[in-house]
Amino acid sequence: MNETVASLAQRPMALPAWHVAVRWTGASLAAVAWASGALFALYILAFYGGALFDGATGQGIPSEQAPRIWDPAELRASVGIGLHLLAGIVLLALGPIQLVAPLRSRWPSLHRWSGRVYASAAIVAGAGGLVFILAKGTIGGTPMDIAFAIYGLALIVAAGSAVRHARARRFDAHRAWAIRLFALVVGSWLYRIEYTAWRVFAGGLGHTAAFDGPFDTAMLYFFFVPNLLLAEAFVRARKNGASWALQAGTVLAMAGTAAALAVLTYFLTLRAWGPPIAHRLFGA
Repeated sequence: MNETVASLAQRPMALPAWHVAVRWTGASLAAVAWASGALFALYILAFYGGALFDGATGQGIPSEQAPRIWDPAELRASVGIGLHLLAGIVLLALGPIQLVAPLRSRWPSLHRWSGRVYASAAIVAGAGGLVFILAKGTIGGTPMDIAFAIYGLALIVAAGSAVRHARARRFDAHRAWAIRLFALVVGSWLYRIEYTAWRVFAGGLGHTAAFDGPFDTAMLYFFFVPNLLLAEAFVRARKNGASWALQAGTVLAMAGTAAALAVLTYFLTLRAWGPPIAHRLFGA
């Protein structure tokens, strides 16, 4: 009898069904985000990174496709946005890897070093964006300058907090800040996905060329604040003792987000990301 009780006490207790669902939907959303982010990283490298290089070498993609990234008269702004975009590639590639628990437990050294690279890239991306805003400003003027500056500062704070808690071996807090950082990082391509979806399904209603329409104003914060709210719900839903209502709501929100992101990524690749990638890879 005593041996049976002792053996049962040593066994890990089965997780409640909603707790398991939270973990699985979180993993599914991270996987979809990684696939979408990988495609977007290729787009940045082919379109924006290529334009930065072409501007410096005098060669390049067709002028009608070339984004206004490299400007010799605005060297600080060009370098700032270049660092922001290239660091974004690192973030999009490494982000989901940081969240995979088996990799963290099996190769802790890899997790630590890739985490340092990830956090450094987040700080560089945030700082590069701030440099661009200060040197040149955004197309949407002061409201967009403020919103994007808040986003850049949030990247820096989240990255710094994740590193600080990891060094102090406060791993629960470290993991929570890493999740928040990942939620912020995905905003860089969600911004574009959401604009494309709005053009397709609403005909661009409320959007103006100067990015000062009602939809543009809403988008100043919509591309990263809901991400943070969902990340916070996920962090809290994973804790022992979380209410079933919080867990169920988090599962539904993450599952819906994963499905929508998968569909939108498919259409966006066909209509926007694919052509520049094909041009860089195949000269098409």
